[in-house]
Amino acid sequence: MISDLTYRKAFLFAVTLHLFLLVLLFTDNSSKKPVLTIESKNSPGMMQPTASQQEVVKAVSVDNKEIMKTVNRLKQEREQQKKAELNRQKELLRQAEAAKQQRIKEQQEIARLKEEANKIAIARKKQVEEEKKRLKELAEQKALEAKRIEELKKQNEKLAKQRELEAKKLAELNKKKQEEKEKAEKLKAEQAKAEKLKAEKARAEQEKAEMERKRQAEAAAAQQAAQNAERQARIAGEVDKYKALIVNAIGRNWILPENVDSSLSSQFRIRLAPDGTVLEVSLIRSSGDPLLDRSAQTAIYKASPLPVPQDVETFNLFRDISLTVRPEQVRG
Repeated sequence: MISDLTYRKAFLFAVTLHLFLLVLLFTDNSSKKPVLTIESKNSPGMMQPTASQQEVVKAVSVDNKEIMKTVNRLKQEREQQKKAELNRQKELLRQAEAAKQQRIKEQQEIARLKEEANKIAIARKKQVEEEKKRLKELAEQKALEAKRIEELKKQNEKLAKQRELEAKKLAELNKKKQEEKEKAEKLKAEQAKAEKLKAEKARAEQEKAEMERKRQAEAAAAQQAAQNAERQARIAGEVDKYKALIVNAIGRNWILPENVDSSLSSQFRIRLAPDGTVLEVSLIRSSGDPLLDRSAQTAIYKASPLPVPQDVETFNLFRDISLTVRPEQVRG
């Protein structure tokens, strides 16, 4: 009797455990997992299970492990299904958003195409109106051109008649002109003959006068040339004279360095005042001996005022002169 009661208890326990696990499987995963605790308590006065009862309990325990494995597998599958469902819903949302954006783009494209079609229609209408206007203006121009051609034709006919009359008048006029021309040519020939005689006489007189003028000019030029030559000779003589005087004046004031080479020479540029005062002395070409150059420059300043001509024209040649000095001029 006790053995049957124990078996029934074990069986009821196994069924209850299965139901509990099934409820746990379908509850919210976020909730805490219930923990089933089985405690065996030996109450005083309670009999210990027999060997057969222990076998039943052991079988139930093994069965419970299999159930737990199944439950865990089912839970994993449920989690995977939920995750797949979330991914599917996200994909559906993404596709819906993409479809929405596509519809917006299509609506915008339709609006753009409508606007473009409207613009094309307006442009086409404007083009048709302009073409009508152009054709109208062309027709008006053709009408005006036809009218102008008709008027031009009438004018040409009128001009032809006028030309005919003018040609007749011109023939008469040419005949009269020819007669006048022949008369004028005869008169012109007579006048030309008289003019030729007059011109020949005038040319002879002009040649005579030109020869006289040329003779006088040549005589004056010869006289002027002689005067210029005389003046140039006089000025050249004055220049040579005063250059020699200047060189002598410088030589008198030139203290030569010892053992100087007499063949050396220095060239200076000298600016003078009208009274002969030396305003500036510049070395143009060195002798190669700095002492000789400085002594010559000092001598030029010491010789100031230098002798210069009183004649203004001749002095102008001495305002800015180039002078070459040599030691031999002093020793000589």
